[in-house]
This record gives sequence, structure tokens and C-alpha cells, in this order.
Amino acid sequence: MMHLRRALLYLLLPCLTLVAHAGELVSQRFESKLLQRDYHYQVYLPDGYAQGTKRYPVLYLLHGAGGEENEWLDPIGLRQILDGLIESGQIQPLLVVLPAHLQGWWVDGAKDRGESALLQELMPHAERAFRVDARGETRLIAGFSAGGFGALNLALKYPQRFAGAALLSPAIYDPLPPAHSSAMTQPPFQSGGTFDPARWQALNYPAHLGAYQRSGRVVPLFILSGDRDTFGIALQSAQLYERLRLHQPGAIALRIVEGEHEDAVWRRGLPEALRFLNARLPPTPLRETLRVMSYNIRCGSCERTDDVNHWSRRKFLVAAVIEQSGADVIGLQEAELFQTRDLVALLRDFDWVGVGRDDGREQGEMNAVLVRRSAFAIRAQKTLWLSATPDRVSRGWDAMLNRTLTVLQLSSRRSGQTVNFLNTHFDHIGKRARDESARLIAATVQGLGENGAVILSGDFNSNTDFAGYRWLTQRLQDAAAVSRTPLAGGSISFNGFGADLQPDNKIDYVFVSPGVQVQSHRIITERYNGRYASDHFPVLVQLLLP
Repeated sequence: MMHLRRALLYLLLPCLTLVAHAGELVSQRFESKLLQRDYHYQVYLPDGYAQGTKRYPVLYLLHGAGGEENEWLDPIGLRQILDGLIESGQIQPLLVVLPAHLQGWWVDGAKDRGESALLQELMPHAERAFRVDARGETRLIAGFSAGGFGALNLALKYPQRFAGAALLSPAIYDPLPPAHSSAMTQPPFQSGGTFDPARWQALNYPAHLGAYQRSGRVVPLFILSGDRDTFGIALQSAQLYERLRLHQPGAIALRIVEGEHEDAVWRRGLPEALRFLNARLPPTPLRETLRVMSYNIRCGSCERTDDVNHWSRRKFLVAAVIEQSGADVIGLQEAELFQTRDLVALLRDFDWVGVGRDDGREQGEMNAVLVRRSAFAIRAQKTLWLSATPDRVSRGWDAMLNRTLTVLQLSSRRSGQTVNFLNTHFDHIGKRARDESARLIAATVQGLGENGAVILSGDFNSNTDFAGYRWLTQRLQDAAAVSRTPLAGGSISFNGFGADLQPDNKIDYVFVSPGVQVQSHRIITERYNGRYASDHFPVLVQLLLP
């Protein structure tokens, strides 16, 4: 057999302008007892949040004086920056909380208990409402201007709560704010209607430095300022850096860039700040990639021995298609026992599961599943008949033939992750049988619960316009419909050995459970010296497990 090199299936495109999927912004509110008013905030949920069960690191982003929860969005462009960095793998997916506290400066000041409301009300509310990994080592904080003032104070006072902090043009004036700073007129630092220098100094970061340095804890800090900042923050940032440089070498960074106290500086600096913070998080476990194929290989006894498409001639082509694809798990349809054994012998690194549909052992076609031995172990297996009596050999409803569903539980040899793999072949005559078979499979998927990702491959003998497709897609997603890259190979999966190429005749599918990311979907249409390996083209998908 000629060994063929695996084809490259997709290219990673890290360019931020090519983001295919986007995170979601959700508005939230609760009644703050400490502030005696509604507390509003927004949450950025990364792409894929709704489909999974994972808990995410969280970043709290504090706005400047006079701002509100939307200040980070336009014109800074927070959402687009996050989408691009996550999509390109520069930072791991995380939740971002954008609280609103008008003129609060995030301190327990003369008017509001802003610090207490943030720590005792906002954080618990957000971390209950969303899947937050609420540990100190997975919680981050950042802010610009007055938000930078607040973020620094919180990091120094509560270093056990934060894994890192980013300060963009932080309003950390020492000893006092300049005359044109809003700190001179806003409520937190007032006494008797005028600015109180003693109150400012009690609430500013130098008051917390000693206890922070004695605590033995280090909160990595990223500090950025424009060189022409009208409030002199470039100098203030350099002084902060110098005060902490020896205390936490390697865990503090200072950037003085061209610009004023303005959105443009924060927009340019935010990606580096996010990368700095991301480096302080525990590494996210690598998500497992696998390639899955659904392939109706045409029954081995269906052609005469002198036919050019007889199995004795095609088996090498079918094996070559599988080998070239690099598939880890292959759901075969119409496979007879001798065909499965031939393929396993030719491919070598595969175990297999399957029983004949006519006796539950060796007679009749089987929905065999080939599993790459070096990648996955088979932990459990069963076969169900698509009928009202699925636990025994039987024919269902108006079907012409016995039809089966092969169910496997696989375990990744690399990560230990569980994958439930199902493979089926619906009847070609019985319309009711196809619909009822889909109902049975949907119930089977539901019965698997939350124990691992679910992948279903098969020849469904229908386009998407049958009721059973709608039953299946209540529980699963059609991989072709959710692929993150353009579909390849056209829209025909049945070819009749080239004699029946009808437009949009796709009857072979792969379905996946929510949370499984479909990176690519391809129908393999290559021929070999003009010959078709089967009367179906295989469907190949590349998946990223939750």
C-alpha cells in the first residue's frame, strides 16, 4: 500500500483583524446595601462560555473618575482587543467584570464605601452569577486613571486576593493631586465641602506600602503612562516603580509611551497589559484536539469479484484515505466483518468495535468504529438496535433493514479526558424509522449526562430537511453548521462511484455536543487515478474538546 502524507487541514491566523468569533457582553445589576442604590456592571463572557461548564479566571476593570461601566468599550475597544488576544492564543479565555461607581475612586471615602461595595458585594455577586474560578491566583485587577488608583490600593491592601494588577495612567499622586485633578473636587476626599489633604494621604497607596512589603506577598504590577500626561503621571509611575523594584524584581514592569492622559494611550497599552496579567495566571490545561471521520465504505459483498469497485481492489484506497486524513476515530458504515479486519491490518495503529446487525455478532453489516490505539483507550461499548426494542436484534418501525447504533466511551491516553462516540446508519426506505431513530439517539445522548463530550457520526440517508435532524440538533450541533473555518470539499457526500453526483446531496454527518469546538469540516473528494474509494465521500472534522 502506498503511504500518503497527511494533508495540512488548517492554518492558525493570529492576526487580530481576522477574528471569527466574539465574546458576549452581559449587563447586570443588584441592590447595594452599602451604597443604598442599584449597582450596575457589565461582564465580558469569552466565546464558547455558553456551551461549556468550565470556570474561568476573572479580571476586574475599574474606570476613571466620572466614568461608568462602558468606559472600557469605545473608544478604547476592550471587546475587540480581548477577542483578538484570545482567538490568537496570546491570552487564555477569561471573564472580565466592568463595574460602575461614579466619582467613587474605589475607596471608602467621605461619601461612599466604594471599596467595601466592590469587595463585599460586587465580587461575590459576579462570582456567584457566572462561572468564575474565584481563587486569588486566578483573580486579576486593573484600571485607568482613578481606576488605576483604586486597583493599586486594592492590590496592596489585599495581596492575597489578586494574582496581578495593571495600572494605566494611574492617578496615584504623592503627596497631593495637582490643582486641575478631579480628585480635588470629587466626594471621596472632601471634608466640609473642600479638599482634605489628610484624607487623600490616608487613602492613597503610600499608606499601604509598609504593610504590603511586610506581608511577604507579591502582586505583579504593570504600570503605563503617557510621556506628556497632563497630570504628571509619568513621574508618579516612575516613583512607584522605584519604590517596589527591589521588593519584587521580575514582577513589576514600567512603560512610558508617547501620549497624553487619553484613550489612545490606554488602547495601545491594553494588549501588553493583558499579556502581562495572563502570564501571572496558572497555565490553562491544553485542550485536546482530535480528528473524526464518518465514512460509509460500501459493503464488501455488494459488487461482483470482477467489478472494478470490488472490495479486493478498493480496500487499499479506503485505507489510504483514512491514513492521509490523520483521523483518530472513524465511524464506518456498511462495514462487513472482513472489511473491518482488512482495514485494521492495513492501518495497524487501530483498535475496533462493532457487531453484525443481523445476529449481534458477525452476520450482516456493522457500524464499526476504528479507534487510534496510541491516542485513545476504549473503556466501554454497547450496540443498540434502532427499534422499539433497542437491546436486542430487531427491525424498527417501517425500516427495510435492521439498523444499529454503536456507542463507545473513550479515554484520552494523554489527558484522561472522556469522549462518548456514537456511530449509526439510518434506514434508506423508512421515513418514520429515520425520525424515530433520531429520537432514540437523542434520548441516548441525554442519558449520557455530563460525563464527557459527545460525538455522533453516521450516514443518515437524508438531507437536513427531515424531522429527525431537528431532534438531533436539540441535543447536538451539526459540525458543518458551527465550523470555525469555511467548509471544504463541497456539499455532496453520496457519489454512487461517480454515477450519481447530485448537487447538495449530503447525507453523511458528524454532530458534536455543545462545548466541542469544530475547527474545520471537510468532505474528502479526492480520487485515485480516476477511481472512487467508495460510493460515499468521507466527512472529516477537526475538533477541540472542552
